[in-house]
Amino acid sequence: MAKRIKLFHSIIIVLFLSLGIQSLIAQTQTEQAPDSIQERQLQDAVITHYRQGTILSSFSPFKTETITTTGLKKMACCNLSESFENSASATVGFTDAVSGAKQIQLLGLSGIYTQTLAENIPTLRGLASTYGLSYTPASWLESIQISKGTSSVVNGYESITGQMNLEFKKPNFTEPLFVNLYLDDDLHYEGNVTAAVQVAENLWTGLLLSGMLGTAVHDENGDNFLDMPKMKYVNAYNRWFYLNGEKGIQSRTGIRFLYEDRKAGQDSLCHVKHNIPLEGVTLWESFITNKNFTADNKTGFSVGDREGQSIGIINSFTRHEQNSTFGEKTFNGIQNSYYLNVLFTSFVNNTGHRYTAGASFAYDNYDTEFDDTQLLNIISPGIIPPHTELTAINRSEAISGAFAEYTNTSLAGLTAVAGLRTDYNSRFGWLVTPRLNVKYDVNEFIIVRASAGRGYRSPNALAENIGLMASSRVFDISNINDLDIEKAWNFGGNLAFNISIWENRQAKLSIDYFRTSFQNQIIIDAERNRNSVFFYNSGGSANYANAWQADLSATLFKGFDLFAAFRYNNNRITYTDGTQQVKTDKPLVSGYRGLVNLSYATPLRRWVFDVTAQFNGPTRLPGLNGYDSEKIYSPAFPVCFAQVTRNSKRFDIYLGAENLLGYRQKDPIRKWENPFDHDFDASMVWGPINDVRIYGGIRLRIGKLY
Repeated sequence: MAKRIKLFHSIIIVLFLSLGIQSLIAQTQTEQAPDSIQERQLQDAVITHYRQGTILSSFSPFKTETITTTGLKKMACCNLSESFENSASATVGFTDAVSGAKQIQLLGLSGIYTQTLAENIPTLRGLASTYGLSYTPASWLESIQISKGTSSVVNGYESITGQMNLEFKKPNFTEPLFVNLYLDDDLHYEGNVTAAVQVAENLWTGLLLSGMLGTAVHDENGDNFLDMPKMKYVNAYNRWFYLNGEKGIQSRTGIRFLYEDRKAGQDSLCHVKHNIPLEGVTLWESFITNKNFTADNKTGFSVGDREGQSIGIINSFTRHEQNSTFGEKTFNGIQNSYYLNVLFTSFVNNTGHRYTAGASFAYDNYDTEFDDTQLLNIISPGIIPPHTELTAINRSEAISGAFAEYTNTSLAGLTAVAGLRTDYNSRFGWLVTPRLNVKYDVNEFIIVRASAGRGYRSPNALAENIGLMASSRVFDISNINDLDIEKAWNFGGNLAFNISIWENRQAKLSIDYFRTSFQNQIIIDAERNRNSVFFYNSGGSANYANAWQADLSATLFKGFDLFAAFRYNNNRITYTDGTQQVKTDKPLVSGYRGLVNLSYATPLRRWVFDVTAQFNGPTRLPGLNGYDSEKIYSPAFPVCFAQVTRNSKRFDIYLGAENLLGYRQKDPIRKWENPFDHDFDASMVWGPINDVRIYGGIRLRIGKLY
């Protein structure tokens, strides 16, 4: 506690000194040139435009929520995993209490069912999805668009619950230099830089850099495990942008490198801190490294004389290497992926009929291995079976596809998007993906949306359930190469209302419902018994996820914004041991979530104050005594965030706190006293695992927008 108070005081002193320096500079400039400043004030008119942090789209036929730059600044938002605390649609939580890996949930299902795109290029797939949410700094982004339900067929068949598209800063429309420096009371340091320069008449380049260092030892709950892993991370992204309006050509090219190193689990300093002797003690440790190289290009050019007619070509290559140990478990892998998409877009006689047609090709090659050398007395005394021996789990998958999508806006108030794609998967054969999205403007105050469609997903069962490795469970991978492709239908609808309130202001109310119904789902069965994990196909079992949500946003008076939301989930899963089937609520999915965000900004946004309160409902905990275990639920709990920001033209200072009420899950690691016991398990995380976090930082902008 003393350490936190001292650091908090240090942050306060630094921030106030910065404010003082900033004010002194402004005062000095005023004293040196009062006449010129007065002249500018008389001649110039300042026009400001303010965007809310979260925007519910009124125009798209897809149910879309956009987190703007303003929204990304409401919290520390060092990376993508910390950018959804003000979103009711997307929820992010830890996969386990050891590795620090986070996973998104949308429509009550894991983020693996949400297709992630980087400017409409598929990203964070396969091995990269495990820790991928921390690989994209929020300072690099312009916005995040979250589309719920079935989406466009143009980007492939992998979207089941929705799409999340990341829009990065464009080199031709950003500051020449932007710097964001961050520090919190856990001594977690992070720096993000974006730089851009115009190198020729039609050519711009940008360099995005990110680095993080967090090697301090923290064990606030006294379980001898690090509360958060020690981490080192560097990320570099070079972007090139070519634009020739006269010739109708636009091209974007990016090259990205990433290296990450994590050390988690028990640490000798934790034992020293708690006066526990180290002699004869074997530490349960976790070491994780990730390396990623990505190169992509997206080029579009106009063809013919018809306005809006164009051809687009997308190429992307990714190589991801992961090496990880969790105690005695080891999981290593290399992924090489290539993606090509060629599409043609045109209008029918310049009317409200537009179509897009094209073909795509994707190739994934996974070279992975898993083993578990720990010996456990699981079956009965005297019988000590070995865990899984070193097992190669390799696969290659090639997908060739063709698609067509038709958009009709010719009828007043009606927009319809119908899409169909057919793919041939080298492992799973022919896959047909129909999708339909319709929006109807009843009047200027009421909008109705409806959607229906199908999606598929190739499983990467071990990589996508990395959190279970932070346990002593035996992994049954005997049929892991025989798992079928996941397939599901998604149906949904949305009602949006523009409600007049006062002073010509409007509030926006959105109510939606989506159902995801699986024809086949990969079941991760950690409830058959307390010491094992089984992987198998659900087949025709009625597994489904229902999600209801209501959102309300309004600017109540100038500078004061309100965003409130409530979500309810109902998920069912079917387990089987070959002799019986058991249908039950899906574990570790919160039944409901309420959220309120209040934001106030003074004129010209000199000061900005943000407060967010969440209330998370109970979640069913995995049973430890077989399918007949008594149902046990976690308690409901609140989480609060607050931040104050002082803005100026070039320099911003922010100070904030996360988990203000200090609520956290008690003993998130089961049997931490003996991590080599057969009941050790750090994967049953349902709530916060860290105490109050105080942070501060600065943002610096140099130069005008290009």
